[in-house]
Amino acid sequence: MAAAPVKPGPFTTFGDWAVACDNANRCTLTTLDPEGAAPSEVFTVMREAGSPGRWKLWLTARTDEDPFAIEIGGEQVGGAFRATPDGATIEGSTARAVAAALPGARRIAVIDGTGRELARISSDGLDDALRYMDTVQGRAGTVTAAIARGRKPESAVPAAPVLPIVPVVRPVGHPPVLTQARIKALRRRAKCPVARGTVKAQVHSLDHLRNVVLVPCRTTGDNPTEAVFLLDKGVAKPARLDATPGLGGWTRVPRVTNGSYANGSLYSYARKARDGDCGVSQHFLWDGTLFRLIEQAQMDVCRGNTTFLNTWRVRLRIK
Repeated sequence: MAAAPVKPGPFTTFGDWAVACDNANRCTLTTLDPEGAAPSEVFTVMREAGSPGRWKLWLTARTDEDPFAIEIGGEQVGGAFRATPDGATIEGSTARAVAAALPGARRIAVIDGTGRELARISSDGLDDALRYMDTVQGRAGTVTAAIARGRKPESAVPAAPVLPIVPVVRPVGHPPVLTQARIKALRRRAKCPVARGTVKAQVHSLDHLRNVVLVPCRTTGDNPTEAVFLLDKGVAKPARLDATPGLGGWTRVPRVTNGSYANGSLYSYARKARDGDCGVSQHFLWDGTLFRLIEQAQMDVCRGNTTFLNTWRVRLRIK
């Protein structure tokens, strides 16, 4: 099956909110820390494309209070939520009620059982972010819109784009052991620094004839890289990926960042800042010919939120 062109969805910001929509127009909004002000509570809002457009919300409470609730415009919305180490996940009718109260909100807060404010959620840019989501999902002017509501019926909302199907091949076989001389030769071929001493490479079997090799390239800093080779019947050649890995451009031998491999999955995670609150995370799967991008999540701005937003996803088919 030919690989479909990889075109991750858009990422943008409005005030203190970041917005990303993936290739199926599922849009996710999340808070950013206000510039020069107290940090905002991390609040993430996701809506599916199509009709009716399911809502799902996450609140990462910076508090040990249990229970806690959301207050919008001075009114508690959606009842109390039980505290967990990850905050709270809000779905169903409660998520719809909270989402319906967000447009035009000027004060959004997290409160405890007595109504005492525990944390503040910035509303700067929220309406613009919701309007942007309405536009991407084709909701503007319909009764399902969050902001740009009109009289068009729910049936006027376009269906979500169909996700590409990626075939997956389960890895089999046993990887070979590479000598230090072979590993250093691969590093030179990838134009990576070659230093004295022992260098460890990751070698994993894809099938009975082919193996993937991750050779350390840049080994210092927060974003070490690994050059990715395909070992085909013992002959090494650059591995094929259908999308650019990491934050850099293409190189003759592709390089993943903070790369790892497990059970057919190749991972890359590139930080844009040491705090890890921005960058791009990618997950590739072997389809028998090349590594296909099956998921990408990113945070393009470094403003205190470590929630990466999805911009690409697929459906999997096991061969």
